[in-house]
Amino acid sequence: MTRGARALLPAEHGSWSLMLTPFLIGAGVAEVEGRATSGVALVLAWVAVLALFLARQPLATWLCARTRAPDKAAEALRWGVATSGIAALAGLGLLALGRGAILWLAVPAAAVLAVTLAMSSWLGPRRLATELAGVIGLALAAPAAYVAGTGGIGLTAAGVWAVSALHGALSVLYVRLRIHQRHERVSRAEGAWVVAAHLLGAAAVLAGIQTGWLPALLALPFGLLLPRAAVAAWRNPPLESVRRFGFTEMALALGFAALTVIAYARASAGAL
Repeated sequence: MTRGARALLPAEHGSWSLMLTPFLIGAGVAEVEGRATSGVALVLAWVAVLALFLARQPLATWLCARTRAPDKAAEALRWGVATSGIAALAGLGLLALGRGAILWLAVPAAAVLAVTLAMSSWLGPRRLATELAGVIGLALAAPAAYVAGTGGIGLTAAGVWAVSALHGALSVLYVRLRIHQRHERVSRAEGAWVVAAHLLGAAAVLAGIQTGWLPALLALPFGLLLPRAAVAAWRNPPLESVRRFGFTEMALALGFAALTVIAYARASAGAL
């Protein structure tokens, strides 16, 4: 890997899935709602989301290295400014296409990026709080894709963000549990806490369904996450290959995105 690629590409390989899954959910829900969607706007939204995603690593490197490694920090800052500029240009393109509602997402996206960078510098990039803050920001890819596709923002945009953020947070907790188990650093209490988080997540989804905010079929993908966490917590199955585990998690995330889009499609059709 070249020096530039090391400065640009995120160290956490799982973050790619945490960014891609919300975008696919937002774009898919925009498509199945039956409203006119803009392919050009979706491409611009993807460019903006990807550019902001790639900006995080060099900006974090700049924050950490600006005093002890000025040359490394300067290169990282150049990459960070370049990717942020690309995101801004894509945003201007969305405005030109009449996607002004995207501005409602620009401020929280910038705020979450700033908070994540600060937490990464102060606490470390692999602390749970830092990762969960990053998940909240990455989940904004879902409403960004939805707004780009439909031109509107509302309860559905908020719903796809909430679903994406919750799924991402539960995925982070599950992956951390499995990695800790591989290194024999896990306790029964940690496993129980992860299961409890999945129970709370399922309860939140059911509450959203009960109020009519979320489609009823969303109970299925979130319900499937719970037994997976319970088996990992209580049986502690061996994790022989981290690479295979990573690809499996990515495939499951894509399956979750597909089920989420199907849930919204059936709700739009009045089926569930």
